[in-house]
Amino acid sequence: MGKNQETRKKLKGQHQALEEHLEKIAKEKEKPTEGQDQGLIAHWEKTVANCRQNIAKLERRLGK
Repeated sequence: MGKNQETRKKLKGQHQALEEHLEKIAKEKEKPTEGQDQGLIAHWEKTVANCRQNIAKLERRLGK
């Protein structure tokens, strides 16, 4: 596989991970306030930020 193809594959995986974590956050926030796990939401928000940074880095690598 060429470098661009590998980068596109990584980019696709990061987009998928981002979607999954955003869905998890939304599902957790749908619960009543006292039932929400704020620590878990904070963890996922950090993961979302990390995914977004990785996506930006990979897109720069591709020249988008």
